[in-house]
Amino acid sequence: MNIKSNKLSTTLTALSLITASAFTVSASHAATQNEVQVTAVDFEGLDDNLYGARYVRYLDEVSGNSGAYLINPYLQRVSSLSGGYANLDGIDVFNLGSTFYLDDTWMIAVEGAHSKFDDEFSEEDYTNIDFKVGFNLSRQWQIGAGVIYQRATYDFNAGGQSYSESENETSPLVFTRYTTVGNGGTGWDFTAQYIADDVDVLSGSARYFFSPGLSVQGSYSYTNAPDGFDNVKAAGVSLDYWVNEQFSVSASYETDIDSDVDSDVASLTASYRF
Repeated sequence: MNIKSNKLSTTLTALSLITASAFTVSASHAATQNEVQVTAVDFEGLDDNLYGARYVRYLDEVSGNSGAYLINPYLQRVSSLSGGYANLDGIDVFNLGSTFYLDDTWMIAVEGAHSKFDDEFSEEDYTNIDFKVGFNLSRQWQIGAGVIYQRATYDFNAGGQSYSESENETSPLVFTRYTTVGNGGTGWDFTAQYIADDVDVLSGSARYFFSPGLSVQGSYSYTNAPDGFDNVKAAGVSLDYWVNEQFSVSASYETDIDSDVDSDVASLTASYRF
């Protein structure tokens, strides 16, 4: 996995997580099977912001009577299908995803994103597919493994001549998740993931739920670059607040640390379940 494709993977993974938008809010408890999401993201150094939307269809009802609203689909092991679209500086990004829980033991998740960029000098296509299989050692602890497949195709026009180039990368990964959140909706939710390749990536997060609707997360990632490139260290923080079990707003901020390059990313999001 080279630096360019790793940045693509990070961007597409972020895009596959886009959320937002406001609708009429109900104060009563609701069992929902749909979620609509939109987002606005500001990247340091880019003139244009990212805007996107996503729809999630839960294959069973997500109950708001217990647990933490944000992660109830995981706590309740509810399978889902999703699709979304985002645009950044004229680049269209489409994503599809699915998560299936096989009883209370196994999980299979597939997330894919495709983007295409065209101008008078070049045409570029990127595809990223993330496949994971998880196993629950207990109600609190999940472990798993998977692969990330990336393909990039470039067509250039220079001096009246055309050039084509493509590259493929397949990277194995392992991950784990441990949560102490129970029916009361408070507690910790920890995640960690390691991607192995010529550019290794180690990432992790810790989120604390003060109540079913209020949580704060800290995250960190470390990219071990090959010789000739600087290692990348990034840290982030996010705040997620659910007005009730249907409507939420959240904000996040991430930045490179130990680097002279400005690459701050700020986002403002919301979601609505019905």
